[in-house]
Amino acid sequence: MNQAEFDAFLTDISECFISENFQLWADRIVLPFSVVTKTGPIVSYDLEGLEADFNRYLEACHTMKLDPVHRIPISIEHCEDGTVICTYRTELLSHGQRATEPFTSSALMSQLDGRWRMTAILNARGHSSWTGHSPHREGGQTHD
Repeated sequence: MNQAEFDAFLTDISECFISENFQLWADRIVLPFSVVTKTGPIVSYDLEGLEADFNRYLEACHTMKLDPVHRIPISIEHCEDGTVICTYRTELLSHGQRATEPFTSSALMSQLDGRWRMTAILNARGHSSWTGHSPHREGGQTHD
């Protein structure tokens, strides 16, 4: 992965929520997909689970009246097995003001069909911290 590919990836994973384009999100994901937060992993095993979590994130975007999401690249680390760990900072703004504190995440990436896709997001702050909707409490898919 090079910087231009990382930038394109960050654009896609930001734009998909503002434009409510689930397919753009799904095109950047490898299933099963894990979001690992302070409260534990949340795993989407199929497209239905992935879309349900996407829709919960959209609810957060609507509730917070988010402006376009800003993701700032920090680093690209190439691993010996061909995967890449991409670290970035996310800033969520509403009417030009911070809607929540910025946070740093790392995405574990694999190249499939000529495109970089995520298998996991690590150290992420999921939508449940802003919306109160927790897949752990509401029947979401988790990994035991």
